[in-house]
Amino acid sequence: MSASTLYQQVVLDHYRHPRHRGAVDGFTHCAEGANPLCGDRLRVEATCDGHRIVKVGFAGEACAIATASGSMLGDLVANRSSSEVGAWADRFSRMIESGVADDELGELNAMRELQRYPGRRKCALLPWATLRAALAGVDRTTTESESR
Repeated sequence: MSASTLYQQVVLDHYRHPRHRGAVDGFTHCAEGANPLCGDRLRVEATCDGHRIVKVGFAGEACAIATASGSMLGDLVANRSSSEVGAWADRFSRMIESGVADDELGELNAMRELQRYPGRRKCALLPWATLRAALAGVDRTTTESESR
């Protein structure tokens, strides 16, 4: 199966059947994120126990790439610390910029196709930037300040 076909299948599956979509009861952290170039707007909520993420949810109006990225993010960050989320976000960003797979990123590797579409990378990064903002106690963030 080609990387392009895998990308399409994974993104469409997570877009049509997003995991972790919706509000998180009793959340301890939340932030609003926007990608002004695409029009994506997400709210990410998380429940943490100490420094560990217990549950993540997202909601909003977003394109297929942002929705799929948010769906996959929830699977990857469960039981991770806020500092680990930063490291995973950095790895994800490097992977979509370079197009080189990172086995630790699992299904997110399908997003490496975005290496060919620089304008769409911010869509994939939005859920990550919004979760990082929430964990840092920042109410709002945007991908506009991202260099990619």
